[in-house]
Amino acid sequence: MSFTDIEKEWQTVFELGWESFREGNLPIAAIITDDNGNILSSGRNQYITSKRFPNCKVDHAETECIQQLDIIKYPDTRNYTLYTSMEPCPMCIGTIIMSNLKRVRAAAHDAWAGASDICMLNTYAQKKSVEVVFADDFLANMQIALQGCVELRYNGSDSEVYKSFMEMYPLGASVAYKLYSEKLTDRFIAEGKPFAEIFDLIASEFRT
Repeated sequence: MSFTDIEKEWQTVFELGWESFREGNLPIAAIITDDNGNILSSGRNQYITSKRFPNCKVDHAETECIQQLDIIKYPDTRNYTLYTSMEPCPMCIGTIIMSNLKRVRAAAHDAWAGASDICMLNTYAQKKSVEVVFADDFLANMQIALQGCVELRYNGSDSEVYKSFMEMYPLGASVAYKLYSEKLTDRFIAEGKPFAEIFDLIASEFRT
């Protein structure tokens, strides 16, 4: 599967995630779309480089995306869909619940910090009826390949986060190790490759 084969919503999410990756953040992005696929809002993880808040650790993609949604212009939140690179963390799933969004599409499960089960935690959350649907293994492994690379850069292969990636998505985590150890993503950035080409190069590793 190539970049042009995936839905345009996922193309946008992964492109935005790559922007965050290049800045040194986690490659996580989110968009909100209407029923016609129009993008109403977007957000990127900026937990290291954010200038928006003194505490950049809470500058997560999904929360920023929801904060950026103009609900005066786009009030019909119950009929919108939030696409995100990774299963939302506790903070972000809480923001989703409180925003009255009903549909979430995530590229990958997050075995370490994913918190979609909060949607069923208590009566209030259950009544919000948030549906979280995960993409296929191809997109999941692509996300883990990118995010695993960042985890390896900052915390190494002994980190509990990377180990959780390896347990749930061994293919994506193994590709992440190759990308990191051979400095392939550094080369991609230095060469200024367009993200569609980078996506396809990483996808080719899934077949080797």
